Amino acid sequence: MNSIPIMLFGTLCLLCTPCFARSHDYGEEMQNLSSSKVLENANGSHDHWQGIGRLTINQGSCTASLIDTRDETASEPTPAYILTAGHCVELSNGNIVTDRPINGTMDFNYFADVSTFKHYPLKTVTWRSIQGVDMAIIELDVSLQKLIEEGIQPLKLARDTPTYDTDMLIVGAPKGFEQITLRMAACTLQPAKEIVEGSWVWRNTFMTRCQDVRGGGSGSPVLDRYTNEIIGVIGTGNFEESIAPCLDHAPCTPVGDTYQAVPGNVYGNPTTFLNGCFSQGRLATNPPSSCQLYPTFTIEGTNNLESYKRPKQLDDHSFVVPTWNYRFTINTAFYRYKTVRSAMECESTQHYSDAISATDAFINAQIGTTPGFYFLCIVGVDSSTQRPEAGLLKNALSLPIEILDNKPTTPPDLAIEAEVFVKLAEAEEPYRTYSIKYGPVETTDCRVPDKYIENMPMDFFIANDKLPGKLCVIAYDKSGQASEPRIDVFSRVIGVQQATSAGADAAR
Repeated sequence: MNSIPIMLFGTLCLLCTPCFARSHDYGEEMQNLSSSKVLENANGSHDHWQGIGRLTINQGSCTASLIDTRDETASEPTPAYILTAGHCVELSNGNIVTDRPINGTMDFNYFADVSTFKHYPLKTVTWRSIQGVDMAIIELDVSLQKLIEEGIQPLKLARDTPTYDTDMLIVGAPKGFEQITLRMAACTLQPAKEIVEGSWVWRNTFMTRCQDVRGGGSGSPVLDRYTNEIIGVIGTGNFEESIAPCLDHAPCTPVGDTYQAVPGNVYGNPTTFLNGCFSQGRLATNPPSSCQLYPTFTIEGTNNLESYKRPKQLDDHSFVVPTWNYRFTINTAFYRYKTVRSAMECESTQHYSDAISATDAFINAQIGTTPGFYFLCIVGVDSSTQRPEAGLLKNALSLPIEILDNKPTTPPDLAIEAEVFVKLAEAEEPYRTYSIKYGPVETTDCRVPDKYIENMPMDFFIANDKLPGKLCVIAYDKSGQASEPRIDVFSRVIGVQQATSAGADAAR
């Protein structure tokens, strides 16, 4: 009588076994945030990553991955597409590239213990952008079916972006190691706001803290640790701490009320929006509205947009509000624009201007006076009645500018020691540059701009046989605004006497 319930319980346990079984761990029990691991494949244990490798274009190199676009309805052979970062193709901002021939190579089977990589030529840049997202899709000069026959396994795109704190892997080929082949790093997926790096703005981003991601790793796939599906592409990160935030190689993001470059942060772009763009194994030539790669447009600035501006105070204490002063060409008949404080607002339909003729395109609208970042959003439209749609807004160009306080730049704070050693004081403001001039006390005029040495490292020694003398130092803030000269007079007997800006005439 007791045997039937026992049998039923046993059957239920068998049915439920998959519910309790842990998914396959492609991270091989690697601890999150531990040092990266060199990948080998002599025993075939990493065959599932044969489709990740080294992309080489114009002597520059990144990482790229073969994406799985197989479709039962497709007529074979179908194109082989690789996914990488947009800046790996070129660095121009405002230029969305489509269907352009390209020279370069892709090396698969890129493991440390193989004798020969699998080498294939590139064919076409199918789609590439560095505005909004940093991403590119490149077609190889070989079919997907041929690659699969040769043992190269493509990677599927995840249908949905995982929730934050999900375990993930970065598999790429960063440089700076003895082995520059594939490595694996493990960490978790974290949220991020917009990223500003020089003139580039990336709006749809995530953040990770994986270790050992650096140059050459751009374009690496971000993989779900338990499905091995692509959830994103690595674009940039904070690998150098000495660069002023928001400049090239120092991407910054909103942290509280300021934009900061957070050491160790690695940023990428989600890839789930690509799922609606492939049909019958090909990137759709007439994509559905669910594909947000299109429509595209190209903008080229004809004057350099300044990175920093200040409101100017007039004698009557009123302020002149800074303006964009941006001239450009665009390959559509019209454009729309707006100024926003958050770059993500570029993807909203609200507050765009009416369509403006692209002839002699010039935007000189006021920016604002409150210190902080502002963004100029521009979209190209083909007619005066065309409204911005989802794909167009996804491709909006965001141009950054930082409005600074209307304050003078303070003179440098130096620590001067006997004999004479000159260096920056600990309290000196970071990320400033300096010009110096040194000469005889009586004939060196710190107010005269000639004979200054620009971009001088502020850690130097003045030999005793060069004393007495006068040292002039000018500091420049990140906008290039100069301070009043700091003036120091040195003698062999009494050492250093500082002449402040207020007493400069006497010291001269």
